[in-house]
Amino acid sequence: MFDPHASESIRYQGTEVPVFNILYLNNKGVLSAKRVAVYHTEPGRNLVYGHQITVAADAEPLTSEYPTFVSLRTDRVIDVFDTPEEAVTAFEHAEARYADRIQHIKSAPGYHGPKLPQDYSFKVCFTGFSKADKAGLTELAESAGMKVVTGVSASLDFLCCGDNAGWSKMKKANELGVSLVRHEQIRLLVETGELPESYAEVQ
Repeated sequence: MFDPHASESIRYQGTEVPVFNILYLNNKGVLSAKRVAVYHTEPGRNLVYGHQITVAADAEPLTSEYPTFVSLRTDRVIDVFDTPEEAVTAFEHAEARYADRIQHIKSAPGYHGPKLPQDYSFKVCFTGFSKADKAGLTELAESAGMKVVTGVSASLDFLCCGDNAGWSKMKKANELGVSLVRHEQIRLLVETGELPESYAEVQ
């Protein structure tokens, strides 16, 4: 059973994957303590993919009972801990303990995320959504000029993953260097022209 609340590792689709307790800063300056089950790493882009539970944060939502899919920037991880309790304690004292590290992350080039052109000529594939949700997202994307496709290929710009996304498409996207995003990120792209690399960065 998928239960990162209690385990230090879980089995996901037959594979043992580790669970980490981390202190994380997103590009909006929101600090949070998380438990993250990591399925895939992409060191060249400083990204990890998996599921998260937020156990403490300085902005809503404060906690999450159910794990959500996430991609996180490893260069924005402030520290890693043995237990979630240690991560929460570090979160409560982060301003004093990690002031230098937080400032270092905030001053890094590209901290606020890339600004994308306004033509929205991107190719996106939606997977893991209900039929109704997928139809709504398809309409939103197409109204903004994006091309919606059903398969993953090297020409795909974004694989937008719902809660029921299958690992096979995610794995293929990773292998081809295609960005994995959540629907909130696509909505933010349509509204503002900005696409943060992490789902946590739009929470």
